[in-house]
Amino acid sequence: MNEQSRNARSLIARGPRDDGLRPYIEETVAVEVRFEEVDSLNIVWHGGYTGYFELARRAFGRRFGIDYDTLVENGTGLPVVHLRIDYLAPARLMDKLAVTARLLRSKAARLDFDYEVRRQADGVLLAVGATSQVFATLEGELMLTWPGFMEEARSRWEGLWVEP
Repeated sequence: MNEQSRNARSLIARGPRDDGLRPYIEETVAVEVRFEEVDSLNIVWHGGYTGYFELARRAFGRRFGIDYDTLVENGTGLPVVHLRIDYLAPARLMDKLAVTARLLRSKAARLDFDYEVRRQADGVLLAVGATSQVFATLEGELMLTWPGFMEEARSRWEGLWVEP
């Protein structure tokens, strides 16, 4: 692993609040940069990265049993309350990207995700980011404890957490 990768792993594992290294589970999705995502210089518009994060987070949800249907079936919303993106190098039209979403282990009733966007062709790290999401009823009322279906999901994840 090269120095850039080691530094990125450290940044990714640290989480959005710089609270030390935490175990994580992850999912990676392949994305091809589309014409409508770039500006006149064929560089991905800075706001487009939030969409890439969302694609990776949805893939994570499908893989680990907390997809949108499961949330709605359980009367739960998951609004984003924190977003951070650090841009390191540009993604360009037609680039194929690997976007990784890492859920950081947390005792608090929230989901902290860190993200990594790499160009598949050369592995260059293009961006890193983080989101925090809280649980809410579908009416928008904040939930301060883990919903039951999430407690079940977390118990299924035991043994899957990767130590940074």
